Amino acid sequence: MRITHAAHHHIIAFAVALAVGGGAAAADTATAQTRLPTGSVIFFHPDGTGANHWSAARMYFAGPDSHLNWDRLPQIAPYRGHMLNNLIGTSNGGATTHAFGYRVDGLGSFGKNGQGDSAVFIKGLSGYPGSLMREAANAGIPVGLVNDGHIGEPGTGVFLAEVGNRDDWQEITRQMIQGRPGVTDTPPWVILGGGEADTRPAGTALVHRNHNEERKQPLNAQQSLRGDALDLELDWNDNGSGDLSNDPARRDDWIVVKTRAEFEALKTALAAQADYAPHVLGLFAYQDTFNDRNEEDLIARGKVTKDPVNHVGPRDAPVPAPPGFRSKASRLILWGDVPGQAGHNPPTFTEMTAVAIDILDRAARHAGAAGDGRFFLVAEQEANDNFGNNDNAIGLLQALADTDRAIGSARAYVAQHPRTLILTAADSDAGGLQVTAPYRNAVVPEAGEVNATNLRFAVNPASGSADIANLADGREGRGQGGEAPGGTRMFLSEPDALGQTMEFGITWVGTGDYAGAILSRADGLNAQLLREQFSTGFDNIDVYRLMHLTLFGQLLDDPVDTKAVPR
Repeated sequence: MRITHAAHHHIIAFAVALAVGGGAAAADTATAQTRLPTGSVIFFHPDGTGANHWSAARMYFAGPDSHLNWDRLPQIAPYRGHMLNNLIGTSNGGATTHAFGYRVDGLGSFGKNGQGDSAVFIKGLSGYPGSLMREAANAGIPVGLVNDGHIGEPGTGVFLAEVGNRDDWQEITRQMIQGRPGVTDTPPWVILGGGEADTRPAGTALVHRNHNEERKQPLNAQQSLRGDALDLELDWNDNGSGDLSNDPARRDDWIVVKTRAEFEALKTALAAQADYAPHVLGLFAYQDTFNDRNEEDLIARGKVTKDPVNHVGPRDAPVPAPPGFRSKASRLILWGDVPGQAGHNPPTFTEMTAVAIDILDRAARHAGAAGDGRFFLVAEQEANDNFGNNDNAIGLLQALADTDRAIGSARAYVAQHPRTLILTAADSDAGGLQVTAPYRNAVVPEAGEVNATNLRFAVNPASGSADIANLADGREGRGQGGEAPGGTRMFLSEPDALGQTMEFGITWVGTGDYAGAILSRADGLNAQLLREQFSTGFDNIDVYRLMHLTLFGQLLDDPVDTKAVPR
């Protein structure tokens, strides 16, 4: 059911009844809007993930009859993510819709409607001249962003930057840190992710190296990609008290952290000082913290660790791990640089999200009447999308496990702070992942897993001609160079309700983004609206509407038949 203007009044009356114990249905709209419950918002954007991705992760890490943290988010609705001019959502167009509340040009929009010189600045659905995050920050609500990719990836960058080209990494990064041109923006409280390549003056030597040949730059290049003299890290520091040490032990109030050691020092300071809430810019990679190539390519490049105990990147299992859990640690280096480099073992998405929630919670409690104890966090696991777009099954599964742990951390926070909404949405389905199993008894005895080298599935059989074979993806790719003699091994599920483990492989539609079967889930404050009002169709524009309602107490009218309003 779409929430039209009439239904909008019904929800307001319903919310007032909740607030005052009934009898307020006749209250006028203006009065009712002031009584809608408001609080914090944690928006998870597990980019590129549909129900099929979550199903595979559940089988692998919890078992087909068990549950992930994602499953335990109690409210659920189908997500519809088409764009103004395309039936398939894009990262930049979908993020713009989430941030502004209008469907936009899917191909080019990044905080504007359209691309290039013809891109148009737009208002948010509320009428504010900017995104929901800019509206919240400028209203005194502490805001933060987490991304295991570049901080300027659309799922996070769009909430703070407005450009005509999604590849304008330098300007996107500049706006996220310095604010929009001609506007006095309140800076975000926390930004954590990758993207050091765009924060230092032209030619400056960086902490991190380009070990993945990102942005078509030479392998292992270690110089800033900025074309100007801006030092955005210094600008971040200069917002504070004048202490440029970046030392959390000294209670530096605006700090930049780049390595695992610096991140751990920040966590130690937070644990030791309950009222410490620094503004933090984290830059843990040249571009992305993950290595988004297919498995065979990673093996060929030596992105393999000989010591699985020294695991790099996200840990094994979702939280909590099922009894008797088998280690799923991959020997492939899916996150971070090799040992000995500054970018080795960067903070995981879960770790960054937990630190961001901790800091924003402290900041919100000290924000005064304007913030009213609220904060707004957007957390995107970009690795889900990028591994999916590279048909890297083990990378995608490990990324989803990391997302699931982060959701678990947020659920634990909501249990103690019920004035908080957790909302999840993905704009598209990366790679079109499907779980496949051999045409035989797939129950595996304790002896071990089955070799996947010859696991092929027919595609489009034609009379009188050979079938096109779709080779299944296993633990280390599609069959060559893997850890088993002659190829790779299939995945092995955790036990089902009968204690049986089963083998499976992953097949892909391709390397693009697809419409998919995407589900939004929610928990906490106002989450019931996902079921009671949006259950038959939760649009990308409704992501904005539900978050705006929770932050500001007003359910905005449905703009499903309205184009973005220029400003």
